[in-house]
Amino acid sequence: MTYRALYRAWRPQTFAEVLGQEHVSRTLKNAIAGGRLAHAYLFCGPRGTGKTSMAKILAKALNCERGPTPTPCDRCALCTRIREGYCLDVLEMDAASNRGIDEIRSLRDQVNLTPTEARYKVYIIDEVHMLTAEAFNAFLKTLEEPPPRVVFILATTEPERIPATILSRCQRFDFHRLSPETIRTRLERVAAAEGLELEPRTLGLIARSAEGSLRDALGLLDQCISFSGRTIHHADVLELLGAPPGETLAGIIAALGRRDAGRVLELLAALRNAGGDPRLFLKDLLLWLRNLLLLKVCHDAGALLSLSPEEVTDLKKAAGDWPAARVQQALAELGSEEGTLRWSAQPWIVLETALTGLCLAGEAEAAAAPAPPARADQAGPAASAPPAPAPAPEALAAGGGAACVPRKESAGGAVTLDAVQAAWPRILEEIKAHGPALEAVWRYGQPTALADGRLAVSFTAEGIKNVAAQPEKTAALEAALLAVLKVPLKVQAGAEAAPVAASRREGGGTAAEEPPGVREARALFGADKVTIQDEEEKE
Repeated sequence: MTYRALYRAWRPQTFAEVLGQEHVSRTLKNAIAGGRLAHAYLFCGPRGTGKTSMAKILAKALNCERGPTPTPCDRCALCTRIREGYCLDVLEMDAASNRGIDEIRSLRDQVNLTPTEARYKVYIIDEVHMLTAEAFNAFLKTLEEPPPRVVFILATTEPERIPATILSRCQRFDFHRLSPETIRTRLERVAAAEGLELEPRTLGLIARSAEGSLRDALGLLDQCISFSGRTIHHADVLELLGAPPGETLAGIIAALGRRDAGRVLELLAALRNAGGDPRLFLKDLLLWLRNLLLLKVCHDAGALLSLSPEEVTDLKKAAGDWPAARVQQALAELGSEEGTLRWSAQPWIVLETALTGLCLAGEAEAAAAPAPPARADQAGPAASAPPAPAPAPEALAAGGGAACVPRKESAGGAVTLDAVQAAWPRILEEIKAHGPALEAVWRYGQPTALADGRLAVSFTAEGIKNVAAQPEKTAALEAALLAVLKVPLKVQAGAEAAPVAASRREGGGTAAEEPPGVREARALFGADKVTIQDEEEKE
């Protein structure tokens, strides 16, 4: 006897056997029982959720010798012929390969013929969104006013591509993705019937990998049988999926919790040498972090995790060094990197940079934090006398002095320019919470000068600088600076400083490049109050 794939052998044959779509089954059964049958139905939803199976069950319910009935017998001649695909009056058409106007014209001619052996002629058109615009137009009149005893069932994974004129003439049903627990329960039943031996965590891995598609889950189980035989090991499924072992994920989670960037890079290198997929690894890592967050914030997270007891134990071991707030921050940062990783030509480098950034975030926070004030009883010459405060720009202007701008940074309160630059990624994330458009503007800027509590941010493009200079944009950045650095700063957006042709120093006759931040300092204090002084000249 010819072998049948598991997803075909276990295809549901009654409304009660369709998993996860009770809202569709109930509506169709009530319509049949009440004699309120529509002439056209549209089944929408992801792949492998039961759209075609539901269409064939509806065809059997309409044409069963005991029917029309909500519970077809599945034993009479017509039910058997429909199930095996031999019924002349139940036609299944793939619109992906029969998408032209000629095929629809042929169907339109067949519709006018009376049923040959069944009570209703049922046309099941799969992937209907693939029809051309001309084919939809040719089909429109027939769909609106079909002959008696004709029912159209359209199925699609992309309902947004179907014209509104078609949608308005159909009863629409949206099929939902199946939960991992629902798929796992069905896999347990199939495994028992087929005499398979699997660990509970292996069934959970297959169920999660299917992403809501029961057909994909049964197809993967079929593939595992071919690979491992009747005894399926967890490592075999991981190898088939190309997924990282749980030990590797647990090790990286633990290393991230300890902020051990070296260990993270070692584990990533081992995964890369083993032929791992960085995109699949990041997907699994995000799932681990999501489960870790649920474990931290939910009192009873068991129902939400969909994990085996062994996996929950491993997760609890890795949760020790992770505060809930840090897990949430890691999820947000790595989630934003997923799109970058998908299109990057160097995905491993992107992944390594993102993970080491999580480890080194503590150092950036320490650099951005203001220094603690010195105690009054602290010994040493540094504590004996406080440094003299820097003169205000107004005092400099009144005294005719000049503000001396160092080549690298200037002080602004208790925060240095280096600290602002180190915390800039976190500041951008804080702005993003107020709106992605605000973050997109300031991402093109770079802090270049800090003096007297005023921060200059430079832009290479004049247009972006003009947008950033708007009051609501600068107010958003000032709020983010206060939230991250705990120090109030005023923001001024300016254009990037350009090289100058001659030296600004007295007696300088050779060309020199203007240091970063000088242009912003001139804008803050006045051009005649700013000079450039080398460290040698200070001495």
